[in-house]
Amino acid sequence: MTFRESENTLSELNLSEERIRDSGAFPKVILLDTTNHCNLRCSMCGHRLMTRKKGTMSMTLFRKIIDEIAEVDPSVRVWMVFFGEALILRYKLLWMILYAKRKGLTDVVLNTNGNLLDEEMVSGLIESGLDAIYIGIDAFKPETYKKYRVGGDYNRVVKNVKQMLETKRKMCVPNPRIYVQFVEMEENANEKDDFVKYWSDLGAIVKIRPKVSWAGAVEAKNLTSKNRHPCYWAMQCLPITWDGKAVLCAVDFDAQFVAGDVNNKSIQSIWLGKHRELRKLHLNCEYDLLPNFCRDCKDWQAAQASFYGE
Repeated sequence: MTFRESENTLSELNLSEERIRDSGAFPKVILLDTTNHCNLRCSMCGHRLMTRKKGTMSMTLFRKIIDEIAEVDPSVRVWMVFFGEALILRYKLLWMILYAKRKGLTDVVLNTNGNLLDEEMVSGLIESGLDAIYIGIDAFKPETYKKYRVGGDYNRVVKNVKQMLETKRKMCVPNPRIYVQFVEMEENANEKDDFVKYWSDLGAIVKIRPKVSWAGAVEAKNLTSKNRHPCYWAMQCLPITWDGKAVLCAVDFDAQFVAGDVNNKSIQSIWLGKHRELRKLHLNCEYDLLPNFCRDCKDWQAAQASFYGE
């Protein structure tokens, strides 16, 4: 079993200066709200508190977004989810991934709770060209999983991930890279070592990350640092909702703070407009001048992760 830190040390966090530097003329990471429906009601997630309208991104809007990314910078990391469970879309999701890959995008990734990762979707995701998949499990014991992943089935998820690892081996393909994620919290912290060993031995990459508060929507006792630095998500990321709103913050699950509408503006113009004003305040350490939701947020501390395996 091997271990590597995700980044070098900065202040109290494992964050490099590169990650908290303004990405420049275009975001390095784009989160797409392909759907904001979800099949679970996880206790540590802000989704259960969401009040904005539920929906699914249209193919027209999706193609517009992907076409611009492909033209400006195909190396941008594109997450096929912002706040929902994209596997609900099934064949539409596979088509979306295939479209992005055929357009030349090199880093298309998916975050999922894994409950809908059946045999058909496993094969489809591998064949689509998906670059990486992150399956959130957050527990080594079924009873712990049940507390956090409300509505999920621990044994089903374990079976599904094992099936994907085995199918990938049989097909002799390098991608998607398979990550299992463990958000470290009070009640599961003592299961971390067992989780790491179990999944590393099976050939998955283990991602350990701290809990976020979703801008204060849920309690996160781990966020105690006062040595503030620019927020990784503000510097690098642009979330886009299913109906085209470019959101200022990756933890703004209700899309309350919108920088622009991708239906009638380019991603680049939005990134260089209202969004740039927010980034300048971060870079100049003028945190007191930030909008309230950003000024009072503690989640800038949680943009870190450690990886085991591979």
